[in-house]
This record gives sequence, C-alpha cells and structure tokens, in this order.
Amino acid sequence: MSSDDAASGVLESTQWERVDGTWLRVRRFTPRTVTVPRPSQRTPGDSRPIRPGLAVLVPGLGLPRYLLPLARHLATQDLETALLDTLAWRGHCGRRAQRAVPTIAGLSELTAAWLSRQEDRPIVVVGHSTGSQVALEAVLRVQRTRPDLALVMGGPTFTPDQRRLRWLVPAALTAYLKDPPKELVVLKDVARVRTDLARIVQSGRRHPTDRRVGLLTAPLIVTAGEADSFAPRDWLDLLAGLAGGWSRAVVLPGSHNNPFTYPAEFGALVVESLARAGRLG
Repeated sequence: MSSDDAASGVLESTQWERVDGTWLRVRRFTPRTVTVPRPSQRTPGDSRPIRPGLAVLVPGLGLPRYLLPLARHLATQDLETALLDTLAWRGHCGRRAQRAVPTIAGLSELTAAWLSRQEDRPIVVVGHSTGSQVALEAVLRVQRTRPDLALVMGGPTFTPDQRRLRWLVPAALTAYLKDPPKELVVLKDVARVRTDLARIVQSGRRHPTDRRVGLLTAPLIVTAGEADSFAPRDWLDLLAGLAGGWSRAVVLPGSHNNPFTYPAEFGALVVESLARAGRLG
C-alpha cells in the first residue's frame, strides 16, 4: 500500500479469481472503516444480516486504468469497490485457463458469473461506455436470483445512428473534447489489449441496448457528460424511459470519460443507486 493510500484511508489489493474456468483480475478498494447500514434503512420484515454495499466497476473496452480515480473516491465514501479487469489474463505463472471472450456477450457472461459468487448484500454494477453494455447484460443474467442489484450506465454506447460508421466516426471526434491529456494513461492498457478493441467495438455496435434495457427490473441510472457525443441527452432519456423498473437520466459535467475527470460527481450517482439496490419500482 502506498503512502497516498494510507493518507486516504483506502486499502488497495489485487486478486486473481478463477470463475468457471476463466481467470479474472479484480482490483479491490476497501475503506479502513466501513459504515454498516442502520436497521431503520432496511425493508420491514427483512431478517437477513446487515452487510455493507459493494460497487462493481466495469470499464469500457476492457481498459480499467481510467476508472481508478472513481474507484478510490468511492472507497473514501465508505463504499467497498471492485474494479473488474476482464482481459488481463495472459497465461501468467504457468496456470492454464481460458481467457474471457472480448465481446459484449463474452464479457457479460464472465461478469455475471462473478456477481453470482458474491455474498448476499446490496450491489451496484457500474458500467461505462461499452462497459455499460456489458454491465446491462450481466445484470439481466442475474437479476432474478440477485434482487439486491442496481445499475449505473455511464456514457452508454451505441445510439442507433452510431451503429453505422458514417455516424460513429464524427461522434468519436468530439466525444473527448473536455478530457485532459493526463487521461492518456489508458494507453498502457491499450497496448495490452489492442487486438481485442476492434472485436469489442464491433460487438457493441451490434448490441441493441435500447431493446435490451426494457427487460431490466433493477433500478437504473443512466448518465453522461454534457459534451459526450457518444451519449447525448436524448439517448439517455430514451434508455431511462424504456427501462423496466425505476430509472432516471442525469447529465454531468465533462465529456465521454467523465468518471476520470469528475469522480466525485459520478460517484454521487453510484452512492444514490446503491441506496435503491433491492428496492422495487
């Protein structure tokens, strides 16, 4: 643990977990002291043990590094956080296992299997960019058996028009206008998964987010930066309106990668969403 971690009161650790034959790297951010929900916050008649909530972060394009500021911020808010690095496996240490398939279906299957293994407690699944599509599909897979879930979709891709290259390219040219140069830290991850990026984007363009979100019963918040041309306001409103359960759309400052530039503002929505985990309607 670094001195910065100690100063912030956050414990950081990395674990390799084998999930149904696939290795998954999980970066955990744990507050030194965790605030347990008060009994008055619980549903009447619920006799389950009171456990603190968990935030699960699913990054876009399998590039986890840019979500580190958000993960650390959430942990400073007494929220245990897990950042899933689904494409990290490269056959380390001589261990044999299959690797996650770099598609929306493949990554959501792994994420759902991991969610199913977690202890019984409120969980908010937070997906960003193509990760929001992965998170949506993962929650759809497990929501019947895990009613304690909520979902946040940040900068959700792809609008119906942007599933065609003639509209996707112009959006890509303007989606990051308010993102700072320091965000290029993600290039370290790009070098690692560069052969997977095209498959994820191609899979995401084929994924009908607007038709799938209607199957969602878990609470949903959809959000994006005000200058995010990948996720304009009308797209957020459409997804929120189509959701099968409670939902709302929120526009935040910044552009596409505002979890990196505005972790406190984005994090407030995560905390709000967690408070709704397990509620109906």
